[in-house]
Amino acid sequence: MKPTTKQRSNSQSVDRKVLLLLRRNGAQTIEGLTVLTGIGWGQVYVAVDRLSREGKVSLAPVYPNEYRVSVGKAAH
Repeated sequence: MKPTTKQRSNSQSVDRKVLLLLRRNGAQTIEGLTVLTGIGWGQVYVAVDRLSREGKVSLAPVYPNEYRVSVGKAAH
């Protein structure tokens, strides 16, 4: 099942990129992360969802339907 292996590798690189940008630039919205990473909104959203479930990022509401993403305690 090579697509799974490739997909896992790709998702790990998106996760790393998101965490790196959050550490460098501070908290961002998902839209902001999309612009900074140059990665599509859907991939960034899935990465943020995965990272938040692992405790590596945290989410805080800023507007209806918009959240600020910041580095979580598990990512330090």
